[in-house]
Amino acid sequence: MTSFQVWLKSYNKALFALLSILISCSAVAQSEDAVVLSGPVEKVRAGYFVVELDHVSPTLRPLSLQVSQSKSFASLLQTVPIMGNFNQVTLTGFESGHYYIRAVHQQRVVSQTAIEVTVEHYPIWQALTLFLLGALLFLLLLLTLIMGHKKAVAND
Repeated sequence: MTSFQVWLKSYNKALFALLSILISCSAVAQSEDAVVLSGPVEKVRAGYFVVELDHVSPTLRPLSLQVSQSKSFASLLQTVPIMGNFNQVTLTGFESGHYYIRAVHQQRVVSQTAIEVTVEHYPIWQALTLFLLGALLFLLLLLTLIMGHKKAVAND
């Protein structure tokens, strides 16, 4: 083996080692730029819910959440900017339906996957029944107070 072949063999080993280091550094850098989102697993009965953000590096601030009703995010319902260094965000004002949420930094998607949240409100008859029951109890309390006041005034 000539000295050139020995040099070429050691050069190839060094090049391979450098390439391996660059690939591992690239993988670490990509994992640092990925935000992990988590939200409610079960159906949400109210129009609000909490989205948790994990593995948010300072280079990804400011961050925004995009909300859509389609997995492809073809049309966005809203974009929620996250100001500050928060790990939880409460989203509110949602009607019944399926929603998909992903994290975005400077128009680049940075969440590993989009989360799906299903909102299913209580039926209107149930809400009205509870309201009427509360109104009835309030009127009974008011009537009891008025009658007790009249008896107290009559006894004086």
